[in-house]
Amino acid sequence: MQEEQEKSRPLSLLDDIDALYCEEEDDDDASSACNNGRNPFFPLDQDLFWDDEELLSMFSKEITQHKVVPAPDTINGADEFLAMARCVAVEWVLKVNARYGFTTVTAVLAINYLDRFLTSFRFQSDNKPWMIHLAAVTCLSLAAKIEETQVPLLLDLQDEDTRYVFEAKTIQRMEILILTTLKWKMHPITPLSFIDHIIRRLGLKTHLHWEFLKRCEHLLLCVISDSSSMHYLPSLLATATMMHVIDQVEPFTPIDYQNQLLDVLKIKKERVSECYNFVVDVSNKQSQKRKISRAPSLNRVFQNVVVASNHS
Repeated sequence: MQEEQEKSRPLSLLDDIDALYCEEEDDDDASSACNNGRNPFFPLDQDLFWDDEELLSMFSKEITQHKVVPAPDTINGADEFLAMARCVAVEWVLKVNARYGFTTVTAVLAINYLDRFLTSFRFQSDNKPWMIHLAAVTCLSLAAKIEETQVPLLLDLQDEDTRYVFEAKTIQRMEILILTTLKWKMHPITPLSFIDHIIRRLGLKTHLHWEFLKRCEHLLLCVISDSSSMHYLPSLLATATMMHVIDQVEPFTPIDYQNQLLDVLKIKKERVSECYNFVVDVSNKQSQKRKISRAPSLNRVFQNVVVASNHS
């Protein structure tokens, strides 16, 4: 009976990936891992306990950052106008970031600059929407100059759908204001710092590890789009994001992998639980949005099928 239940159990996405991995990978260790039922996506026997000095340094830096940056209440909840303006600005940043094929690091840095600037500069509800958009354009420009090898002209960075288009000299003056406000600290600790740390410990030996990174980056962008994310330390956002990705790709045995992750990052589960619930909530909202956005297109497909059937 137990064997029949195991055979009838639906395969997870990770099971499919693992099966493909077993077929294509010639490495003896990888084949042995598949045959023994171990998961090469996030291996429990991987030696992740190294380079603790780097990890401790990041913890120290994020605490310092958190003390310096003003409380995010000026954006989240206390000022509805500013929260909405931030939402629109972040949406624009992600849109342009994807349009030009910039890295996830660029998007995360741009949003980090924007949040730090908005909280430090103390924008008021009577500020014009174009001022927030100018800040968003400038923050993306700065992040691209730091991370990208090819950066478009300032006028080209502003797509044709943008309501406001600024001259290059206006953006350049804004760059000086933002750099000064942020005290020229343009390499902050972000959730990606911790995710990258774990990925390097995994060694990125297979396409599965790249897939893990890809999923974490995608979810993280959704998470930091919500202004409530500003309440959490980068390490907690990174840990909660990775835990949720593990939970999605390995729904049958996620606890072992999640506990290992917590051990590596030296974070107690109680500390990350609230942030994890927040990440899950954001993920569920995004899934619901995707379902709603797909509905019209599916309806058009069915309509086309009906029309084609009537003509045949």
